Amino acid sequence: MSRYILILSFLLSSVAVSAQNTDSHPVDFMGGMGVTFVSTPIFNDYVSNMTSEGNSGSMVSTIGFFLESDYTIKSNFDIGIEYDNRYYSKNSDVMGIGRYEVSYTVHSPSLMAYYVARGEGYRFKFGGGAGYRYLSLSEKQPVSSKEDYSSSGFGALLKFQAHTLLGGNFYAYLSTDLKYDFIGKATDGDKTFGEGVFDEDVDFNSFGLSVKLGISYIIGL
Repeated sequence: MSRYILILSFLLSSVAVSAQNTDSHPVDFMGGMGVTFVSTPIFNDYVSNMTSEGNSGSMVSTIGFFLESDYTIKSNFDIGIEYDNRYYSKNSDVMGIGRYEVSYTVHSPSLMAYYVARGEGYRFKFGGGAGYRYLSLSEKQPVSSKEDYSSSGFGALLKFQAHTLLGGNFYAYLSTDLKYDFIGKATDGDKTFGEGVFDEDVDFNSFGLSVKLGISYIIGL
């Protein structure tokens, strides 16, 4: 996964260099934290079964951070690169025989495009994008050692951003997005997560709603 982060960093750096060479095409840099409410019903049923806690519902909350850079093509149109991740963790004592632990992280780089409305001290963006998705998961059952799984796939999202001037080139940032990720089943190379334990194939295809807060900085105004 590290090579994808390096590639993303290189692309963001390239955009920054381009921004410094022109005042007519501003570049936005954004970063911050977010919460995503994710629907993965089969995975949730699996965890409820393993922890004997009963049905926990179809939605779980995850936390994560994001980085994004958008380049202005025209006054009302931006393109961008976003990196977002979300992290989930659950652990529980199981009927006095030990502790069950499971956690996963989804890495989500995306290419984005936005319609932009700009004014004095603010800007709003609405658009969408798509990109590669990579999931890494660890599980420890009460009477066994930790096992690691992974999966990859594709995802798409719709996103709204709001930027409000704080001072200088710094803006307060708020966004919300709807996303669907096609990640499928996680494996360790030999076996599939949940195999032989649960009566359904556990996949990580998911629908999510995110809310993110952060800071944006604009070069080239």
